[in-house]
Amino acid sequence: MTKVAIEANTLDHHPEWCNVWNKVVIDLVTHSAGDRISDLDVTLAKKIEKLIER
Repeated sequence: MTKVAIEANTLDHHPEWCNVWNKVVIDLVTHSAGDRISDLDVTLAKKIEKLIER
């Protein structure tokens, strides 16, 4: 979560997420775009995928 938070902050993006026990759910929408998925969300999603690759 910390690494994702750093990436999100770098992009000035504020995803909504929930951390319960061993599961993290991240909702990516851009509030300023009417709660729609924007290029910013896609960019962050790609960065998250790289962080969680094993």
